[in-house]
Amino acid sequence: MTLTEEQAKQIKEKLLEQLSNFPQDKKEQITQQVNTMTPNQLEDFVKQNQLNHLGGQCIFCSIVSGETQALRIAENENNIAILEINPLSKGHTLVVPREHSTKIESSAQELAKEVKEKLQEKFNPNKIELKEIKVMEHPLIEVIPIYGTETGKKQATEEELKMLQEEILKKPEPQEEKEEAILEIPEKLFKMPPRIPR
Repeated sequence: MTLTEEQAKQIKEKLLEQLSNFPQDKKEQITQQVNTMTPNQLEDFVKQNQLNHLGGQCIFCSIVSGETQALRIAENENNIAILEINPLSKGHTLVVPREHSTKIESSAQELAKEVKEKLQEKFNPNKIELKEIKVMEHPLIEVIPIYGTETGKKQATEEELKMLQEEILKKPEPQEEKEEAILEIPEKLFKMPPRIPR
């Protein structure tokens, strides 16, 4: 999951807060370097320097706590399922454990299966892949619908993601029971006059 501009901004602020003890000339150089980093470069820098809990928070921990916005489509006691901001396909979702632990628990796998079933029912992809990954040392499960038209990840707009969230969360309309047609029998049947044999 690539960082959004907002997430990158928050991490840059936290990085710059750590510079208070640096000599002035080094501080200016690092400040300039940090401010010119793209979200991808920033994520790589955080990984390489093992700065997974900048200011005590990783990006997924801040999503879980509600400090960073994400569009949820499901949750259980120990995990949340959010829409990927750079999806490979329609419905690409991340199952994020609420605890920043070292491994995926069975409750995360259960939520991933629920999300998989929901996406299968809504969008009917050819198949849905479940992948365990780690981003910034936070274990996740990717739920990726495969339609056969995927070309690579693309950044989705907030509006696109909100519309997708609504589509996924919308409950199916109940099927109206068809009333059986009742044939009405007229009270008086038209009677033909009796035929007289010849």
